[in-house]
Amino acid sequence: MAEFVSAKLAPFWSELKSALDRIPAGANNFSSLPRDQFVVHGMLDDAQDWRARLRVALEADAMAWWHRQSLRHGTALTLMGESELLLEIEGQQANDAMHARLGALAHRLDRAVEALAHDAGLPWHDCPWSVEGITRTFISTLDREALTPTLIPLLMRHYETQMTVILRGLIPELLRVIGDGESSSEAYDSPATHRPAAGGSGWQPEGGMVETLPTNGHVNDPVHGGVGPASAPAGDIGAAMPAANRGRESVDIASYAGVRPETRYRSRVHSQLDAWRRRARNGDNGGTTAVRSTARVINTSEVLTIASVLQGDDPTPFVRALLGQGDQPLPMVIRRELMSAAGQFGFDAEQSSFAEGEEDAVDLVAMLFDGLQRANAFEEPATRMMGKLVAPYVKVAVMDDSLFENRGHPARRLLDALVEACDGNTGDSHASRSMLERASQVVDQVVARFQESMAIFDLAARELQELLDRQRSLAEVTERRITETLQGQERLRQARIAADEAVGAALEGRKILPDTFHFLGEYWRNVLVQGWLRFGEQSPRYQAMRAVGDALLQMDADAVALRSRALAAGFEDNREAILEDLRYVGLQGEAAIEALARLAAGLLRADAAPGEVVLSNPPEPLADELPMQIPDLERRLRTVDSVLVARVRRLRAGQGLRIIEDGAHETMAKIAWVSGLTGRILVVNRRGERRMVVRPETLAVLVADGRVLVRSAEPPVDQVMAQVADSLGERRFAQTAG
Repeated sequence: MAEFVSAKLAPFWSELKSALDRIPAGANNFSSLPRDQFVVHGMLDDAQDWRARLRVALEADAMAWWHRQSLRHGTALTLMGESELLLEIEGQQANDAMHARLGALAHRLDRAVEALAHDAGLPWHDCPWSVEGITRTFISTLDREALTPTLIPLLMRHYETQMTVILRGLIPELLRVIGDGESSSEAYDSPATHRPAAGGSGWQPEGGMVETLPTNGHVNDPVHGGVGPASAPAGDIGAAMPAANRGRESVDIASYAGVRPETRYRSRVHSQLDAWRRRARNGDNGGTTAVRSTARVINTSEVLTIASVLQGDDPTPFVRALLGQGDQPLPMVIRRELMSAAGQFGFDAEQSSFAEGEEDAVDLVAMLFDGLQRANAFEEPATRMMGKLVAPYVKVAVMDDSLFENRGHPARRLLDALVEACDGNTGDSHASRSMLERASQVVDQVVARFQESMAIFDLAARELQELLDRQRSLAEVTERRITETLQGQERLRQARIAADEAVGAALEGRKILPDTFHFLGEYWRNVLVQGWLRFGEQSPRYQAMRAVGDALLQMDADAVALRSRALAAGFEDNREAILEDLRYVGLQGEAAIEALARLAAGLLRADAAPGEVVLSNPPEPLADELPMQIPDLERRLRTVDSVLVARVRRLRAGQGLRIIEDGAHETMAKIAWVSGLTGRILVVNRRGERRMVVRPETLAVLVADGRVLVRSAEPPVDQVMAQVADSLGERRFAQTAG
């Protein structure tokens, strides 16, 4: 046990160092980060010695407990320092979390340890083989004085994640060593129970057994007990690997052999999945194959081994299935590829089948990946990344199907981040290409390094999330720029409308001289536009500008009526105000005086005849900006449901949307801005790029046509799993059956 735990924890400090290195510079407690990194770096340099200390400590504690000697730690009542107290608290929290995650497995270990201690007359609370005992020994090997209050929680959370995985493989071995009356019950699926009797007719690969890989320092017994050059103890479970795959295989399935995975979610939806498979078979759409009663059932540990062989292979079959280019859907392709890999171990595809739990895992993974492919606009590189992850996620689902319901699951967070990085990303800019390249590198790292620990998913998700955080910051800047541009355009248009209305109202029913109209239309109209933009329509300054315009019209009337004294008085009274206002349209000094002189000359020209005038160049109507063609849109706008339009008008910035592209692809979008002037709606994609700018009526038409779906801004996997739950619902089955 000591050698097993210390070997499994060998990469502990290197992985913790990588996690610390990925903490963003702006994170809380950044001032302590260099200190934490220094401490971990020192432990990394001392990793070999620490591993030896841990092994010796585990062995010494076991011997001390068995021989009723005092343990080396945790016995004296002493004053604890801050680090010691924090370690004790965090250690207890880690123990509680591991008990919760291990569930019945940890409970059975506690009962077995208690029974052993009772029979031997030993204090069972001090047993070093319990979850608490291993944590206690682990903490004893740490340099408590060097640990900081910020490092301890990170360290213990990392320990909790790593040790949970280790214990899943270790506890069955401990139970077989210390005894457990229930070890043959439904909580375990020991490969030993599948071994045929000596001389029996159990499974034998064609050409004999291949050489097995050593795992944890032992030569592993071939699957199902074929005759090999060395026989491992009953508790050592290894995967028979073809020699060609030996160098590539880095997954230690032995720690999972003999343990059934957590299948709470699959247990709840098993009957629905089974009905779904029956419908698929009856519909002859290649959804799955029937399980034959006489088939050799491939157990959990074997499925994990087979999936490990498949992991890192050419993902083209999965990619083609995701793109809908193959002759079989994704669930069937996954089964076909798994069975093909199983053939390397001598399994006969015609005489073998997967257990119901593994069938459920395959179907759920296929539904998840199919749903993500349909719900997002993936380019070919993104679809290829998803194809690479199919086999690793089958392993994840077989190990722990909380992937399908736990938002915080590391593998789920990675998928969310990957979708956000790739959805609608065409790589048409440097930032977009960089995001795709980094996402591809992260996927390759997961495929190459994923063993039984979910830590690689956590690290990958964090790394990609940091890039996405920077992308969101850039997206916010892009959104702000687009919004400011649209606001400026709308305000300018609204100012022109207000100015035209003011000038039009003043000219209504009047006949004025040509030079007066030219001055009003060429200069004063623009003066009012600038006044509206700078001061606002209700401001005293804007009203004063309008009053000067009224004075100009009065001077024009005086000129037509040949009231020279009134004309001269009006011109003198308003001269300075006119020159001041002309500054807002760029006329100053001699240019302003020249414009004013032309106006005066026109007013004094007795032979000029006044006439009716009409303002030219009215503001253009605001057109919708759409990424798709909507036939007969203007007619549709006149007949769209008014209730739906009213509901669309109530949408606010931040509302999530799904845009159905040509080809039925969906892209994530959101409302970034709603105009307070016109009610127009700006819709952007994940990178803050403009997708559409539309009137509420136009958006209502798109919603009515199903081209835009109003959705909450939930993570991508949440949305797909909601669709999966809906498709597996009993009501849907009843409707289908009817």
